[in-house]
Parts: sequence; C-alpha cells; structure tokens
Amino acid sequence: MKKALIAICVLSAACALAGCKNREEQLEAERSKGAAMVEDKAAMVKGVGQALQNDGKKAAAEITTGVGKVFGGVAEGVDRAYEAKIVMDASASARKLASERAVRLGADGEKKDGVKVYVLSGEAFKGKLQLRAQDGKGVEVGRSDKVESTLDADDATYVEFRFDSATPMSRVEKYVLHAL
Repeated sequence: MKKALIAICVLSAACALAGCKNREEQLEAERSKGAAMVEDKAAMVKGVGQALQNDGKKAAAEITTGVGKVFGGVAEGVDRAYEAKIVMDASASARKLASERAVRLGADGEKKDGVKVYVLSGEAFKGKLQLRAQDGKGVEVGRSDKVESTLDADDATYVEFRFDSATPMSRVEKYVLHAL
C-alpha cells in the first residue's frame, strides 16, 4: 500500500510538472478561446459595417439604378402595347394636318373605347376630325365620333376620338385621320 501511495504522489507530481490541468482550469481555457473567437467575429462584423457605411450607399444606388431600368423597360413596353398606327387621309393631308403619335384608350366609365391622337397643323385648321378604324386587310371596321377641333398654324394638340362599343378594337391594325 505504501508503494501505491508513493506511486500516486509521483504521478501527481509528474502531472503538476507536466502541466496537467484540472477540470476548472480546462473550462477556463475553453472560455478564453470562446471569448477570443467572439472578439474575432465581432471585429469582422464591425469591418463589414464600416465598409457598408463607406460603400453601401454606392452599392444601393447601383442596385436601384438597375431595378429602375427594368421598370423603365416595362413601362416602355406597356406604352408600345397601347400605341396605334395612324395615317392621314388625303383630306387631312390637304389641310396640312399630320400625326406623330396615337395611343389606344380603353373604355373609361361611361366613355367608349377610343384613341388619343397627337395632331399637328402646318396651317390654321377649324373643323371636324374623324378617325376611321381599319383591320389588317384595310377594311373599315368602325368610325369615331366627329370631333370639333381648332388649331393655329404650326400648332399641335392631343385629340380624343371615341368609337361605338360595337367596333372590334382588337382587330384594328391602323387608324386613318379624316378632316371633314
């Protein structure tokens, strides 16, 4: 037994000299490692935060510019979907009327389907205008209400033309502007 006691003392002394740690010392070492890891991660997050403060505004501006261009493209596509082909009848051309643009209008409450036409005048015009709808074969499929218009020389305005609800607007390929 004396030998066993001596062996335990020698072993304890060897562990103490060799750096064997008890359970509390091991836990304290692990806590220190954990605290060091947290400090490293916190420093990284702080660096990310500073970078975002410096460059985040620029990055957000680039992203929103891209998103804005996507929405601009969508809006342009929608505008094109509502554009209408417009040509001048000889009666309108003779009165020096022209058109650059026409946009289809849906039914609006009590109003009928229609087309808004940007009409330009080379000389003064006072009279009635009418828009006639044609299908892809050039066959007339409807006429707008007659609209009283007054334009000065070198003038331009949007003129709204409304069609009977029976006009098959989905079949219309072009509109012809007539001066009456």
